[in-house]
Amino acid sequence: MNMGKILAIDFGLVRVGLAITDDNKEFALALGTVLAEPHNDCLEKIKKIVEDEKVERIILGLPLTLEGTDGPQAKVVRVFGDELIKLLSLPLEYLDERYSTKMSLVISKMKGMRHPDAEAARLLLDTWLETNKK
Repeated sequence: MNMGKILAIDFGLVRVGLAITDDNKEFALALGTVLAEPHNDCLEKIKKIVEDEKVERIILGLPLTLEGTDGPQAKVVRVFGDELIKLLSLPLEYLDERYSTKMSLVISKMKGMRHPDAEAARLLLDTWLETNKK
């Protein structure tokens, strides 16, 4: 049984939201954000988090169109995902995030959070945990 954590990423062109599970993979916790640029710095910061937190799997939000297809932003996210796979050699899953951004905006506003990106990643991870309960 793997004892690593799961990291969720909500990729944005300005900020990248991050969330992580607890050790038992029961709860999704907002971890914060990293700046998307410079791009290599963003990748290195994520790599350090993966190493420090002993991450075993990554969930990457995929912003599909309302029709459920890849639009321009989803294509950018897939390129980012390919880079992560090469850099980290970890399993990576894409998860439809069409509605998590709107939900995170509402929740963040209620909580008085300045940047909803980490909350979007937390909601994404929470969704993944709920659909992958054992």
